[in-house]
Amino acid sequence: MLSIRPAHIAVCVFALSVLSACNPTRRVPHGEYLLVKNRIRSDAQDLTKDELAAIIKQKPNNKVLGQRLYLHLYNLSDPVKTAIRQAELDSVCAIRNEVKAAQRVAKNEVRVAEGKKPRAAKPKTCRKALRTWAREDVGEPPTILDSSLTLRSLDQLKLYMTKEGYFNASVYDTVFFRRHKWELFGDRWGRPYSQPKAQVQYTIKAGRPYTLCTAYWTVDDSAIDRLLHGSAGKSLLVPGMRFDADVLDQERARITDLLHENGYLYFTRELLQYVADTTAGNHEVDLVLRIERPAARGRRGLQGTPEGTVWKIGDVTMDIRQRTPFGEIPLKTDTTDYKDYTFLFDGKRPKYRPKALAPNLLLKPGNRYAQTANDRTYRRLTGLRIFDRVDIAYDTTDTRRPGMADVRVTTIPSKLQNLSLETFGTNRGGFLGVSGGINYKHKNLFRSTGSIQAQFNLGLEAQQSLGGASAGDDASLAVQRNTLFNTIELGPEVTIRFPRFIIPFWNTDERWPRTWGRVSAINVLYNYQRRPDYTRTLAKVSYGYEWNRASNITWGLYPMEVNFIRIPVISSDFRDFITTANDALLRDSYTDHVIAGGRLTLTLNTQDAANPKPTVFFWRPTLQTSGNLLQLGNELLGLQQESDTAGNSFYTLGGVRFAQFVKFDNELRWHHTLHTKSSLAFRVAAGMGVPYGNLGVLPFESSFFSGGANGVRAWRARSLGPGSYSAPLDAFDRVGEIRIEGNAEYRFKLVGYLEGALFLDVGNIWDRKENPAKPGSGFELGKVPGQFAVGTGIGARLNFDFFLVRFDLGLQTKDPALPMGQRWLFQPKDDGLSTTLGDKLNFNLGIGYPF
Repeated sequence: MLSIRPAHIAVCVFALSVLSACNPTRRVPHGEYLLVKNRIRSDAQDLTKDELAAIIKQKPNNKVLGQRLYLHLYNLSDPVKTAIRQAELDSVCAIRNEVKAAQRVAKNEVRVAEGKKPRAAKPKTCRKALRTWAREDVGEPPTILDSSLTLRSLDQLKLYMTKEGYFNASVYDTVFFRRHKWELFGDRWGRPYSQPKAQVQYTIKAGRPYTLCTAYWTVDDSAIDRLLHGSAGKSLLVPGMRFDADVLDQERARITDLLHENGYLYFTRELLQYVADTTAGNHEVDLVLRIERPAARGRRGLQGTPEGTVWKIGDVTMDIRQRTPFGEIPLKTDTTDYKDYTFLFDGKRPKYRPKALAPNLLLKPGNRYAQTANDRTYRRLTGLRIFDRVDIAYDTTDTRRPGMADVRVTTIPSKLQNLSLETFGTNRGGFLGVSGGINYKHKNLFRSTGSIQAQFNLGLEAQQSLGGASAGDDASLAVQRNTLFNTIELGPEVTIRFPRFIIPFWNTDERWPRTWGRVSAINVLYNYQRRPDYTRTLAKVSYGYEWNRASNITWGLYPMEVNFIRIPVISSDFRDFITTANDALLRDSYTDHVIAGGRLTLTLNTQDAANPKPTVFFWRPTLQTSGNLLQLGNELLGLQQESDTAGNSFYTLGGVRFAQFVKFDNELRWHHTLHTKSSLAFRVAAGMGVPYGNLGVLPFESSFFSGGANGVRAWRARSLGPGSYSAPLDAFDRVGEIRIEGNAEYRFKLVGYLEGALFLDVGNIWDRKENPAKPGSGFELGKVPGQFAVGTGIGARLNFDFFLVRFDLGLQTKDPALPMGQRWLFQPKDDGLSTTLGDKLNFNLGIGYPF
């Protein structure tokens, strides 16, 4: 049976009692009421309560796990005592600053006498008392019911209903007061107390909405009129639709974007004015869109004005000069021309080759102005990450010809080289380690705007021996005492990226649209790992391309990815362990092999840092193949095959057997912000790998695994599955050919940098077919639901904005490795499966959010 100690239950009961005993109305003034809820009752079926609730001016205090945590923190300390304590700290701090200022005056007198400049005193910032910090910085004051804000909410709701086409809607409120008397816990002196609370109900009688009867525009410029007629089929204003002010604004934005895309540089949304006529009757609206200058004193028409002029791009100048520090003499300024662009630089030569910068300038002289060309130029230049700032300005005065707009692109170059050292601790499956590395980056390689990043990493880690020999046992005991780092891992890695396609024997500059953001990437790494049971080396070379046709969609094509994996040393005990296991996948995982193939990825990310959205999606499917071209080449050349101990024939590359497989992986994430202090995050991941031909098994490096800090967190990494397989020894890594995982997480802010989380993880891995060495590992659709592992847990995160450290504690709520009827945590277990609650817990340390 699972052992749950009485102390565990007592802690839970005590925590619930404390939360229940907190009086949220403790700091509510006498005669006032704490607003605890807003209700909305509306008969408008096409308007959601969420959008109506967002208009209400007064919101109840935020909740975390059903409790007003921030209100409780505000109520913890007495305001009078808090003010007294803070005044004491401020007084002491002020005295110290006065003493420090007097000392600085004396020191400055000496410095002046020595002919030196005086220095200004730096007063010390007065710290806040703990109770002040908890009350003012973290806590929330109680939301006191305010009748004036309630009236303003009524007015705003009425206005909103009018904007949505409900011109005759009526809105009124009802306040429900409640004074609940508590006698179970009482206040701190044991006396009963009452909680003055209030709920406000907003009732909306929408009535019949007004619909659009006709919609047309008036403009004095024939060119604009032709453009609008040409795009009339894309208009959002459709007769018969409900009158909606949001749709009207979207139509204004559509027309503005249309005109910006067709050369109207100075056209703005303010030139579009609606006039609505509701006198037609039958709840219908006639709409007229006037395109004119409403603020003009004289003629309001657009014809002949800057707003009604189609502008063409004139001279394009890019300023790439360095910013001279104050007091220094600036370098001599010079210019150079490349194709249709002029580059302004300082020094003897441009810091960046104009040939490398020009493809990123999509504003071509002589072309008609287009907003998309402007936006893509900005994104391409900022995407190079060699400029701290990019500005694009237009000048239509003193141009070569009328109707031309000169462009000036001003940049502030950033620091091009960086050298950093990193050290951090690791925790893999409960075994601790330390690692560090040196990282060098150059962001303007050969003045081409390409980058090179070189790093060398070294790690030491404690790992338990898999073999079980005496030497391994000694190492295991040393690991348990945390006195021995018996695993070493080291190796260099170099990544080179160029912001263009580099295809051998093919000039790609004019063959691909300039609007695509293009990158060529080369990656080379070598990794050496020595463990108690074996030594492994990995050499990898990859070359590929990345491009994006839209700001939120990125493609990646890597036609060459070659991995050489060698196992030069295997201990005799571990070799015996592999032989005893009689598992082909385990055997081939620890033999020399090559993975040579390609990969295609698509990344869709709706997150926009400039315009945050409450709901964000992320989708990344990946298709990977290996060994197909090598297999075809060997067959065409008629090369001789070799045979393994099992009699299987295979080809080799450089004397090493290569893998042949196809693999598809898919990951979908969804994040929704509930309010400023809490959010929901979901993730679904599913994939399958199919080995065939030359190797017959999916290589260990390309196999799926579950568990760990970013998977089903109640299990250690690679310790779950496959299927319902229950390993007699859980020391070796468990991998499979199929993976299905789902994660849900509720995230909330606690205090300061500290955040909390509740999570639910579901998933497992499987083999496509039953492995005789692993009973229950095969994928059978009817058995899959029962073989899902379920993990629940809590998490704590330290969020420093630029860096997040994550601590997650997972509980194995359902273990598919146990017999049917015993898999859930609350189900009774056989005596041979007796375990404690601590055996079901797993601690994870991670960097960044899990998804």
